[in-house]
Amino acid sequence: MSNADALREAYAACSALAASHYENFPVASHLLPRRVRPAVAVIYAFARRADDIADEGDAPAEQRLAELENYREGLRRIERGEGPSSPLFHALGDVIECYRLPLQPFFDLLSAFAQDVEKRRYNDFDELRDYCRRSADPVGRLMLYLVGEGSEENLQL
Repeated sequence: MSNADALREAYAACSALAASHYENFPVASHLLPRRVRPAVAVIYAFARRADDIADEGDAPAEQRLAELENYREGLRRIERGEGPSSPLFHALGDVIECYRLPLQPFFDLLSAFAQDVEKRRYNDFDELRDYCRRSADPVGRLMLYLVGEGSEENLQL
């Protein structure tokens, strides 16, 4: 299979996951510009699968954390310009390159998902806000970059 075919299949798998997974909001909605919908589906697939590692099933905490570490390694491979470790990371690497996305929001998501494995309650609002800074904020920041509005002012807002 050619690299282009493999990449096309990786995008298709991400789009299928975005269309089929239960959510209370539409993913890659038709309200988004058509050009960013495939990228949104890939970012969603990364976040959905990593979040499911942390939250779904009966795997022990050590296994969940090890699987999340594999995702971190996939991001580090992208950072080093190495080949993808899976179809998901093939598509993700393409999205990151095409849209010049920063990697930190992806690492932040993984940090929050790892915290989901280890922490069940928050002592105060500051702890909760720190969690949200790593679990929800990164998606909004990535969306700003995707639509070409990732200015420092917009990111601060």
